[in-house]
Amino acid sequence: MQTIIQPTLSHQKGHAVWCSLSEDVNAQQLCASAATSTLIRFAALCALLGAALATAWLATPSFWLLAGVYTAIALLLAQCAFIGHNAGHGAVSRHDRLNRALGQLSMTLLTGLAFDEWITRHRAHHRFCQDEDRDPDLMVDFVVSLTDKSRRRKTPFGRFLTRYQTTHIWLLSLLFGHSQRVLSQAAVLRNPRRYRLDSAMLLLHAGLWFGIPCGMLGVSFQLALLTYLIPLTLLGPYLAAIFWVNHLGMPLINKVADFSFLEHQTVTSRTIVNAPRWDWLFGGLNFQIEHHLFPTVPSHRLAAVQVIVRHHFDKQGIFYNGVSWRVAVCAIQAHLRRIASAP
Repeated sequence: MQTIIQPTLSHQKGHAVWCSLSEDVNAQQLCASAATSTLIRFAALCALLGAALATAWLATPSFWLLAGVYTAIALLLAQCAFIGHNAGHGAVSRHDRLNRALGQLSMTLLTGLAFDEWITRHRAHHRFCQDEDRDPDLMVDFVVSLTDKSRRRKTPFGRFLTRYQTTHIWLLSLLFGHSQRVLSQAAVLRNPRRYRLDSAMLLLHAGLWFGIPCGMLGVSFQLALLTYLIPLTLLGPYLAAIFWVNHLGMPLINKVADFSFLEHQTVTSRTIVNAPRWDWLFGGLNFQIEHHLFPTVPSHRLAAVQVIVRHHFDKQGIFYNGVSWRVAVCAIQAHLRRIASAP
């Protein structure tokens, strides 16, 4: 059965602990603007992405060259998405216009994931994390079942697929990047007035990936299409490996209002404990507990937040869910297997 967790901390106690954490975070200026360093990083990513795209479009094609270039494009797009994620949480600048502009450029223009639409869903995920009826990240009902309720409301074919989800979910991760892009773009098409800026930036996105190579450089549409689709296919398993471990298989909650903010964000997230050299690969989001407690802290400073959080949690006797990536994946597999085999 799916675990549904109940609060153990009073609102008063949870608020007091969070205020203590916040004091230390602010004392170390971990929420300070990171605009300058982020803009420099974004400029470098644009230059590298431009060089990679030019190579993919214009170099004499060979399997190993294209494999290397497409992999590089996938990694660069991930880093652009990490910048957009920071911008969406206001973790780049204290100025909302700069955050939104950088989010639109790094995410909508370069990756094709509509920034305004995505951040609306993502903020709902933070607010209602692991609330089955309100967390958008739990609303996956087609080929996998993340909860008992999701499995029960499936068609017979859907329940058949659920039986084998521990295997095919990782194969389907090849489509994960595509599904996220299509999901956001479809939402923009359904409501273009609400997402006017997304609509305009998506047109520029199409011009960048197809108009420039096909209209200006004489590249064939087939090559431009491959350059557009293959990196995102490679990106899917990578994003799945760093995002799914954050919440998949964690307990559900019935009512957000029953929990203090601190306890809600803590019991529904897991931090991945790894060597610091791998933090860049996760975009800093391996510190998921810390990110949910302090979403306006730039991701590259979350390691410092972790030291503060662990100190206070140890002092207050609060459980801290920090595990290795391998342990997290095993927990996900066990959870998917449990859902699949439930009567």
